[in-house]
Amino acid sequence: MKQQVENISARQRGFSLIELLLVLAIIGIISGIAIPSYLGQRKRARIIGDARTNAEVLRMALETRKAETGIYAAPAVYSWTASGGAPTASTSPAPGFVVKGASKMDFKVTVGNGGLSYLLDVTDPKLGPSVIVIQTDQAGRQLDGSGAVGLTPYQLK
Repeated sequence: MKQQVENISARQRGFSLIELLLVLAIIGIISGIAIPSYLGQRKRARIIGDARTNAEVLRMALETRKAETGIYAAPAVYSWTASGGAPTASTSPAPGFVVKGASKMDFKVTVGNGGLSYLLDVTDPKLGPSVIVIQTDQAGRQLDGSGAVGLTPYQLK
């Protein structure tokens, strides 16, 4: 009887091969779902970071122009696109600005109030032209996409 109890306890000490394979299969399925999602989020964060950097560079160029000329630019809408479109050097409020890095965003500056104010909108062409990712004004305030101070819809996700 004692030998029978020892044989049963010896068999129950480890995991069977089937149990180990099942655990490995579950880990593989979870990894197959999670890793691509994680890598996509990392890439998107890099694109958004570059867009923020480009927006800040553009904002500083506008402030430099205002310090030199007294206005940001003639009241109008100026656009820089991820595909390379930009205002001409003679009409641009920021002649040296070029979209850099991994940013695939479009930048639009709307100058108003006689050249004394502006609104900078950064949009993602993949999401559509009406989806504002970053919006800031001449005071450097982050706006919520409708012109009110707050977080943009993208920042809330």
